Amino acid sequence: MSATAAIGTQTTTTGTAGGKLGAIAGLAFAFLFFMGTAMLNIPHGTSDAKLIAWWADSGNQTTAVVSMYFFAVGGLVFLLFLAKLRSRLLVGEGGTGELTSLVVASGAVFVAMLLVAAASRGAIGFAIKSPGDNESLPGADTLRYLPQIGYAALGIGGMLAAAVAIATTSWIIVRTAVFGRWLAWVGALAAILVVVASFSLVGMLAIPAMLVWVLAVSVAMWRGAR
Repeated sequence: MSATAAIGTQTTTTGTAGGKLGAIAGLAFAFLFFMGTAMLNIPHGTSDAKLIAWWADSGNQTTAVVSMYFFAVGGLVFLLFLAKLRSRLLVGEGGTGELTSLVVASGAVFVAMLLVAAASRGAIGFAIKSPGDNESLPGADTLRYLPQIGYAALGIGGMLAAAVAIATTSWIIVRTAVFGRWLAWVGALAAILVVVASFSLVGMLAIPAMLVWVLAVSVAMWRGAR
């Protein structure tokens, strides 16, 4: 009996620590993702001369590189958040994990698209400011369309994958009550907003919905750990 009790206590302690770690990872991702998005405002619909002048500014180049690192680190942190969320969802599914596997797979696709967006945002500034490279500023067409690769990858592919993860998590909650029902409603609304924004070709506007969902899950994981 004492051995069984010790094993149960150890499992509970591990689950508590994992829930808090997942919550902290979610909060860290929300901060990094928000900052990486908000700090960089590349001009759109402007003349070639003004776009070249913007990228020629050393401060803007540095901002682009920092934004790239925020996205990259945020993606790695999101993987930790996803791993801890997976553990909670598997408990709800009773170890079968079919729907949980879909959450993890779509979350991994989101991270991959986030890393593509990171590279497209920071590649120009990184090439120019890297010691020893001394690369010159590319032409206006490259300056205009290279960042658009990241917008398309994250705003369309990445956010649609995130919507799948969010909606599937909500369905698991409805079926298993692994979290409070309120989180399922938050996730359903977030998933709808993300899909609408993506198909309207304004995928970057889906970021607030994504952030709200991650913060809500982080709160639920922290409360569950307590």
